[in-house]
Amino acid sequence: MRRAIQWISYGLDQACRAAAVGFLSLMLLLVLFQVIARYIFQAVPVWTEEAARYCMVWGGLLGATVAFRSNQDPRLIQPPTRGSPAWILSAFLLRTIAVVVFLGPVLYHSGRFLARGMHRTSEGLEIPLGLVTAAVPIAVVVIFVHVLARVTKWRDQ
Repeated sequence: MRRAIQWISYGLDQACRAAAVGFLSLMLLLVLFQVIARYIFQAVPVWTEEAARYCMVWGGLLGATVAFRSNQDPRLIQPPTRGSPAWILSAFLLRTIAVVVFLGPVLYHSGRFLARGMHRTSEGLEIPLGLVTAAVPIAVVVIFVHVLARVTKWRDQ
C-alpha cells in the first residue's frame, strides 16, 4: 500500500509538472501574441488576455503542488533536518497538521465554490468559470496525496 501511494504521488507530480510547464508556456505565447497584435496589427483579440490569465491560474496552482512535493514551497522557516528525532518528528507533524488545517476547509468548500462558478461564464472565451476554478480543489487534492505519501515515507524511516 505504501509503495502504491508513493507511486501515485510520483505520477501526479510528473503530470502536474508537465501540465504546469504547458500552461505557463501557453501563457507566455498568448502574452507574446497580445504584444505583437497590439503593436503590429493594432488589434488584440479579446479572448487572449483571459486565456493567458486562466493559464496563469492553472500553471501556478499545479506548479505549487510540484514545489510542495519537492520541498521548495515558500515557508517562513526551514524545518529542522538535524537534531533529536523528537524535534524533527514534531516539526514534521506540525507542518503536516498545518497543511491539513489550512487546505482542508478549502477542499470542504470547493463544491459550492465550483457550483457557483459553473453558472457564470467568462466574457471573452464564454466558458464556465467553474472550469477555471477547478484548479483549486485539484491542487488541494494533489497536495493531500503528497502529504499522505510523506507520512507513509516517514513511517518507513
